Amino acid sequence: MFRLVGLQLITIGLLAAAAWAIGGDIPAFSLILGGFSYIVPTFAAVLLLKFLRPYPALAGSGFILAEALKIILCLVLMVLSFVLYGSLHFIAYFIGLLSASHFAFLFFLKVHRHGK
Repeated sequence: MFRLVGLQLITIGLLAAAAWAIGGDIPAFSLILGGFSYIVPTFAAVLLLKFLRPYPALAGSGFILAEALKIILCLVLMVLSFVLYGSLHFIAYFIGLLSASHFAFLFFLKVHRHGK
């Protein structure tokens, strides 16, 4: 699971470099904020699940708690991003958020092989 977070960080870094080259500082920083709005809650959920790994009786409730924590932290970070950074570029922010959140599907589920 930590590998997923590392790959998400690399993806956001590469996209932010492309956004900086195309649009400058504001879109690049907005993309980074969007990515971190999902990566930070994912990291917190991974840490919680790692902490609960020795307790198999808590596996189901731990997973639900981790997902609830991820949703709440994601919402809080999204609101803080918009409140604290007034010149946020929404499209870049949304691209960062989507690329971080859907990276797991693209990487681990191998969407490119669907139907073969």
